Amino acid sequence: MTRKEIAYFRVFHEVSRAILSVLDSREVLNLIVRRIVPAMKLKAASLRLLNERTNDLELMASHLLSKKYVNKGPLNADKSVPEVLEGRPVLITDAQNDPRIQYRKEKAEEGIASILSIPVQIHDKVIGMLRLYTSSPRSFPDEEIEFASALGEMAGLAILNARMYEKEKEKLTSLFKRGGIESTPQEETERYGIRPVSKGTFDSKRSTEFFKVLHEVSRDLLSDLNSPEVLDSMVGKIIHIMHVKGCCIYLVNETTGRLEMVASRGLSTEYLQKGPIEADKSMPDVLRGKTVFVEDVATYKGIQYRDESIKEGIKSILSVPIFVRDYVIGELRLYSAEERKYDKEEIEFILALAEIGGIAITNTKFYQRLKRDIRFWKSTLTYLDKG
Repeated sequence: MTRKEIAYFRVFHEVSRAILSVLDSREVLNLIVRRIVPAMKLKAASLRLLNERTNDLELMASHLLSKKYVNKGPLNADKSVPEVLEGRPVLITDAQNDPRIQYRKEKAEEGIASILSIPVQIHDKVIGMLRLYTSSPRSFPDEEIEFASALGEMAGLAILNARMYEKEKEKLTSLFKRGGIESTPQEETERYGIRPVSKGTFDSKRSTEFFKVLHEVSRDLLSDLNSPEVLDSMVGKIIHIMHVKGCCIYLVNETTGRLEMVASRGLSTEYLQKGPIEADKSMPDVLRGKTVFVEDVATYKGIQYRDESIKEGIKSILSVPIFVRDYVIGELRLYSAEERKYDKEEIEFILALAEIGGIAITNTKFYQRLKRDIRFWKSTLTYLDKG
């Protein structure tokens, strides 16, 4: 299998967007197994979580496995590639005869030759495994194992986030019940439609590099709800992989109509403090949802602070919108010290980072609002002597 057969970045973009957007972990797990099968040219895939009471691996999601095979019987964690529960991927090349595998006869009937098992972890604890099935004996190169392991890690984070969110909702519901207050439906985070990945040609080496950065950023955003620090790290990664002078993330202040910086790297304090950026005067098409590329700042009229930009040594600017659903909440800007072009792959990569950053910002605000509601009702009930 050649590296050209996998568009790592596009598949991971779709999955990371879903994980950041959907609080239903089962839906995300189903998406992972559906997307990994065609991406890695597999026969099938499944994802199982460990039941600590029974020590069985319970099926949570599968793709292209027959109903007969899925219902073959319980899968015991101690009898089915137990090394995976130690936190490392395990490849069984001959699944029909390897003693570490349960139901070898059923695997032969299903036409399964090889199995790659990937641990699904929350922090350092293995909670399950992602299994990849092939119809002929096969080994997996390091980059394929890295890709599958990244999706396994994302599955664990999706489960963690869903559990954390549900725990906070239960706290709020419990406070309402203790206070004799009728619970009103809580506002849900937005559910973002999963657009199909584009099918154009994609350079495999670039795809792998972009996938790795997207993986790091998605993992950071899912692991830390303190978005300012994570966004600052994200712009640093963008500067490194895109070889630009600087990068900034701006959010729109709807009251003032200005762009407020929330993360920045590579630009001087003097430049960053040059003055307020008016959204309708500085590349206004970005807030209409368009990507704007300024090849030469010195000759471009639709930008504020042209002289300050020239003094800073900025030659070109790429600005992409940060969307939440169909609404632009901000901009991601890349500043380069020389004239340069951005190809379709690079712009797709920047748009992907802007999108998951926007979703993460929105989800963080929602989660913080939920925590504030809990603190408010706890204080109120304590004051009323009902806590």
